[in-house]
Amino acid sequence: MKIYKYILGALLLSGLTLPLTNVRAQDVHLKCLEWNVKALEFYNNSNVSKEIDRFVALIEEQQAEIIFFNEFETLSGAMFLKEKANEFAKELGMYSFFIHSYNKRGNDGYYGNVILSKYPIVNTGRVLLGMYEGADQRSVGWADILVPTDSKPEGVKVRIVCTHLDAFGGDVTCFEQAKEVLEHAVKPSVDQGIPVLLAGDMNCGYYSTAIAEYEKSGDRLCNNNGTFSHGGSKLDYLIGFPKQKWTCTDYQVIRTTEADALSDHSPITGTAVLKN
Repeated sequence: MKIYKYILGALLLSGLTLPLTNVRAQDVHLKCLEWNVKALEFYNNSNVSKEIDRFVALIEEQQAEIIFFNEFETLSGAMFLKEKANEFAKELGMYSFFIHSYNKRGNDGYYGNVILSKYPIVNTGRVLLGMYEGADQRSVGWADILVPTDSKPEGVKVRIVCTHLDAFGGDVTCFEQAKEVLEHAVKPSVDQGIPVLLAGDMNCGYYSTAIAEYEKSGDRLCNNNGTFSHGGSKLDYLIGFPKQKWTCTDYQVIRTTEADALSDHSPITGTAVLKN
């Protein structure tokens, strides 16, 4: 198992034009948005130019502070050799971390996940997950952020974890990959007293063994409403660790004409509130 750790300034962690974060809250409230963006192709595959304006507009409408992207492609010919994570970060005034899963065929760019944060990123890491019975290489990545509050202006550390489990290996693969996510990204943080928010396309239903494994040590901050194929299967999740540490009362699946046009997955949003 290969584990990769990075610090600020590492490759693909945006560090050229970083936002100045003076936001301070009484407690930690993080408006999260998770979205499988289908490589920016749009639902009908019509986004040949891979423009991000419509994605940015929807995210801004939701006033998201933490963003989790799945099925993210960057620096490929299809993306006109642009680094799309930093492009989103610049437009949204955020810090970014691209989580590499694999190189595109012929080394034509990279595929993986992305974390965007309004708050400074002070540590990042990535683990390649086992393949098991699956077909695609998957990864989990994390970014530790500092969220200033009234009581702790220097910032409360929170770990943001993003993953995308393999759809082709069935429940067995999703279960084994979920255990790795917990082992490498979640448990080490919780053991140090750092709360964790995990989100991503888990490619399994709420009744699956993978989600049950997460719920042994964490709480789901999302409901069972469908997120794939315009309200079909429930595949996308927001989960807080450890148990009884996070709440969320405004969770929703974004089902608008615009959201349905941009991807085959609906974005999910919710404000995760850290209990004192």
